[in-house]
Amino acid sequence: MDRFGVTAGLRRSLRLLLAAALAAPAAAPAAGDFEARLGALSGYWLAQPDTASQARVLRITNVILAEPDSVVLAGLYGPPAPVLPEARDITARLEGGRIMLDVVAADGAVVSLSHTAAGRLQGTQKHRDGTVSQLSFSAASLVQFHRFVAENPRPQARAGRGARIELVYIGADDCAMCRAWEAGHLGPRGKLESWAEWQRLRFTVVKLATLKAAFRVEDVPERLRPVFQAMIADGPRIQGVPAFVLLVNDALRAHALGPAAFATLIDPALRAAVREQRAAERT
Repeated sequence: MDRFGVTAGLRRSLRLLLAAALAAPAAAPAAGDFEARLGALSGYWLAQPDTASQARVLRITNVILAEPDSVVLAGLYGPPAPVLPEARDITARLEGGRIMLDVVAADGAVVSLSHTAAGRLQGTQKHRDGTVSQLSFSAASLVQFHRFVAENPRPQARAGRGARIELVYIGADDCAMCRAWEAGHLGPRGKLESWAEWQRLRFTVVKLATLKAAFRVEDVPERLRPVFQAMIADGPRIQGVPAFVLLVNDALRAHALGPAAFATLIDPALRAAVREQRAAERT
């Protein structure tokens, strides 16, 4: 039984329900077929307002409890960040034949959204200070989500004039994927080292004794241990190799596991940080 009081058997049944919804035809079903329409909500949603600080990410992960005309969902919500906070509550309901979504964020902000005929989630966020923001979310793939996070960093991870941009690479000599990534990115002809902006970066290599070894904070240079201790305390963990951690002035900007995530998340975040730094230098 989980923290919501849902048994493992019920969770399996609810996952099957969501899977059936995801497999539903693309054409809009009848308004009463609520379950079949839930599939349109699953996954990543991105909102990019005029103000970058108001950018938001919503991720619907699974069904917790289903009723005939309402569903309690699990998911994440917040500003783009290396770790998205879990939403306190996400409820979907039918109202006038349209799916309405109510989200209570981890910080207590209340979000009210409507799923439009155009396939967007539109509505408002009421902040704790009473101010209200207009939001318009579009559905996104994992790759689009990665790029969104890469280009919309937290203020403390934005690269300004003189910022220290550091890429920490964690690998192992007996890791075939590590060797392949190194061959393609390091050295005079590598994608990273041949990059014109390479000299702006601090590149730190951490090699584990073997790919099967568990990562320990003690594996990184002593100067980085407080950074990794804080990172792990906040949620992100190194759970395999090759792993990548991008820091700006020792603030976590992005982290990823595997060459594919390096390509879709770390590389765009790295290049975005350099663009920010160059822009700051021109002002």
